[in-house]
Amino acid sequence: MTARTSTFPLHLHLVPAGRRLDFTIKAGSFAYVYRRQANQEWKCVARNACSPFLDTSVLEPEAAPEYVIRYRDASGATLGVTSVVQAHPVGFPARPNWVSLR
Repeated sequence: MTARTSTFPLHLHLVPAGRRLDFTIKAGSFAYVYRRQANQEWKCVARNACSPFLDTSVLEPEAAPEYVIRYRDASGATLGVTSVVQAHPVGFPARPNWVSLR
């Protein structure tokens, strides 16, 4: 996946259920969510995703997943791409904590 500069904003929030991605979707475009970890290949984890998107995949404790959204039109042509955002492992809880779910 090539890196491009973009005006499409992408915000990542760590929540008790996983990693929440907030992004905008313009009319006539479809959002494809890509994730990679530990410098592996990019993997498409959602097609035609809605915002907010919640990634609830179980990841290794030391994982630092990166996310990017690629926007496509109905023919599959790329319209734009967001900047890459990364979830740092220090933000992940070691195990579920019911007190933090308030």
